[in-house]
Amino acid sequence: MNISDRGTCVGGKQLNHVYSGEQGAKISAEQTRNTNSVSNAPVSANSAIAKVDVGQMFRGQILDITNNMVSISMDGKSILNARMLDSVSLNIGDNILFQIQENNGSSVLIKPQPEALGAMKDNAIFKVLDANGLMPTDKNYQIAEALMNRGMPVDKGHMQQLIQQSYKFPDASIDTLASLSKLGIEINETTISQYQDYMNNNHQLSADLGRLASDIADFSTSAFAELGQSGNVSDMMMLNSDILGIISDSWDFSPETLQGVKVNPEAALISEEIFQAGDFVSEEGDLLNSVQNNSLQNENGIQDGINPDTLGNALNKLAENTGMNREDINNIFDKLNKMGFDKEALSKVAKESDSPVKLLNNLDTIISNNAEKIPDEAIKDFFASKEYNALLNEGTKRKFSLNPEEMKNPKEIDDLYNKIYDRTNKLMDTLSHSGAGDSSNLNQSAKGVQERIDFMQNLNNMYVYAQIPVKTQNSEMNSDLFVYMNKKAMKDAKEDVSALLHLDMEHLGATDVHVSLHGSTVHTRFYVDDEISARIIDEHMTMLEKAINENGLSLTNEVITREPSLNAKPNMVVDEMLGSELEQSVKRYSFDVRM
Repeated sequence: MNISDRGTCVGGKQLNHVYSGEQGAKISAEQTRNTNSVSNAPVSANSAIAKVDVGQMFRGQILDITNNMVSISMDGKSILNARMLDSVSLNIGDNILFQIQENNGSSVLIKPQPEALGAMKDNAIFKVLDANGLMPTDKNYQIAEALMNRGMPVDKGHMQQLIQQSYKFPDASIDTLASLSKLGIEINETTISQYQDYMNNNHQLSADLGRLASDIADFSTSAFAELGQSGNVSDMMMLNSDILGIISDSWDFSPETLQGVKVNPEAALISEEIFQAGDFVSEEGDLLNSVQNNSLQNENGIQDGINPDTLGNALNKLAENTGMNREDINNIFDKLNKMGFDKEALSKVAKESDSPVKLLNNLDTIISNNAEKIPDEAIKDFFASKEYNALLNEGTKRKFSLNPEEMKNPKEIDDLYNKIYDRTNKLMDTLSHSGAGDSSNLNQSAKGVQERIDFMQNLNNMYVYAQIPVKTQNSEMNSDLFVYMNKKAMKDAKEDVSALLHLDMEHLGATDVHVSLHGSTVHTRFYVDDEISARIIDEHMTMLEKAINENGLSLTNEVITREPSLNAKPNMVVDEMLGSELEQSVKRYSFDVRM
């Protein structure tokens, strides 16, 4: 802080000492008048500080700034009053370490000081602050350090910008604000939250989509129950059709073969006793095994001997295709049978359903086409059942994820993001106007998914990065892919390609795979948490080698077991992309822009 070269007045005394060009504050040795009437109120520390020797240090917190006057709390019990230059940059609440620079008995010059004068980093930061006329407060120090760590200009403009942001978003760390500024991402509550999720490894899009799928199913169940209680069965079915219309693709809708399926309420279907708990599913898990000697009338009234393997095998295959457990599938078809759908109809539905969403649409078709002949209570029970809820949950997760067969074309990832964004918008709009159920949780989940995709796109403006939610037959996993290429430095790209892939695997756990291509040689380095995972990868490495060779390339490979460490990063992709070594990471690797 530069001291004015004109006389200053502290505590009512005129001081004519000149301290031109210095950073500091002048205080009077005169005891200022204490106007506080409370006995335990803070008292003036001006007289006491005048007795301190030159070179001594003390810490104080800025309590108030009025024009050129500043009040400093010494220890919570006494207050030091000083006059500062107009150009001094101080903020209320700053904690500053001061050193006594001069003391002639009538006035004292104090100057802010770094905590560790001998530290090179501290010296560099304080020199930068001094050159920009900024006080070495804790906050200014943190801001300068954050800028320096990220290779950003440490000038007054960048400093003041982050200072303003830190007051606008007091709960955000300086590191978060500096990182967002470095990435060129607009700083707001959403981007701050998204960045912190990445740093805390809570950024998985697959987890967000899982919550969204559960909220859709929960909303539907509560809305169906509400509509059912009020007798609005037609509204219930219309809402179900609207939901399926949003999450379905053209190939998910029912084929012509199911359009003519009819119920036969008068047909003697499987006897009621057979569908009691414990009878419908045998120990072997085959539907209707316990009724081999019964008969079933088709819709033409012709007796047809039951072949349990025909429908039972179809339901086994259906459970496999939908990812549902066999008991839930059995219960769904039990309810259909009680509505009046015979064996032939049940077999058609099972065979024409090769995915959970296809099954959902097929169920919607046959029930809607026969609604007038099906008791309302049976329809209410069906759509509000936990089995239908589980099927809708599974179908939504499938539609918001990729399976390994769909990952051959990178365009599929962009299409998935666009599809998710479009469908979440339609869901929020449609369900909020449904007139039933509470859509607040669903809207919050849908908005969270969109914000995750928006932030990912912000990162993609600078780096090649993608999250890929993957749905396999029986599980979901999330993957992060980061190609070592700064898009702003693409002109410097060479022919080597390096990428880092993070997988959260059901059995292998957190797995990081570094892949590099040099000429026709691919080198992979797997990082896993334990020896068991390492052994599994080793045992299956020939499969990867074969696939690489089929593309005219050769493979070299390493499998590395991570050393247990409290400081170990849970996701190497995030650490590499957003960590402090970002610049070095980008410079270490290159990317062929022709690919």
